[in-house]
Amino acid sequence: MKGTICKYKNDAKCAFTFTFDDGCYGESTSWVYEIFKGVYEKTGVKLKATSAQTVNFISPNMKALWDKLFLEGYFDLCAHSMDHCLCYNESTEAEKLHRDAEDSRLHLEKMYPEMRALTYATPGGGSNSFGWDILKRYYIANRNGNDRMNIPTEIDWYDIGTFTAMLKRDSSEYIEEINKAIACGGWCVQINHWITKLQEDKFHAQRYDTFVDQCEYLAKVSLSGDCWVATLNEAVLYLQEAEVSQLKIQEENGRWILTVDCPLDGEIYNYPLTVRISHQGKERLLDLLPNVPTEIRL
Repeated sequence: MKGTICKYKNDAKCAFTFTFDDGCYGESTSWVYEIFKGVYEKTGVKLKATSAQTVNFISPNMKALWDKLFLEGYFDLCAHSMDHCLCYNESTEAEKLHRDAEDSRLHLEKMYPEMRALTYATPGGGSNSFGWDILKRYYIANRNGNDRMNIPTEIDWYDIGTFTAMLKRDSSEYIEEINKAIACGGWCVQINHWITKLQEDKFHAQRYDTFVDQCEYLAKVSLSGDCWVATLNEAVLYLQEAEVSQLKIQEENGRWILTVDCPLDGEIYNYPLTVRISHQGKERLLDLLPNVPTEIRL
């Protein structure tokens, strides 16, 4: 028997991630949820996104909405600072950055006890290695915002590149970014703030209609096996695990035991990895939990 760990979950050709910053756009957030839900009811594809939340922007009404969305599994959580006013570089005292990084995670996980803030998204741009060295104490990765495609073998986990949503972009431009990821085997991470039915280009707005078109296209390429639509946390966990894990295959009394040996912290790194196995002309894809032996029969 032979086996390999797939580059992406479900052996997809690429990965795509929506990130929505700040967490405070109520009507827009409800629209995103309804669009995701509509796509799921129509196609069976459950699109997901990551909410990068600024702690002090979350009102009681928004918290109630996020409680519902987190529970239904359409979003997961990322920290986006306490108040969106610090630059993660030498212009800010290290002590302030340490306090912001730690407090952001602690406050969010207290607000949402069922969620974990494993990743960070630096606010306002301008972050560099000075700030990243601090973030490494508290998070497993940082979405910085530099405009580029992420290639798994080249990712700096504290400078994850992005494609930014803007009102002036039309549907073809959003779809083109997805197709670029498919062609190069990359991971496309998109920054959104809100979607709008108006012509107001504040905070990197995306038009409602282009967002619908993009979601429908993502469902199509998901069903074809070309694209894995993952949250920021899901993609980071998978890619970091796949980078360092090894697949071990043992035969015991006519049984095959498969184990993905992952040296990372098991409390955090427990996301299933997809493996492709072949034996006597047969092939299968399996999702295996790190460090959990799994018996299979072909």
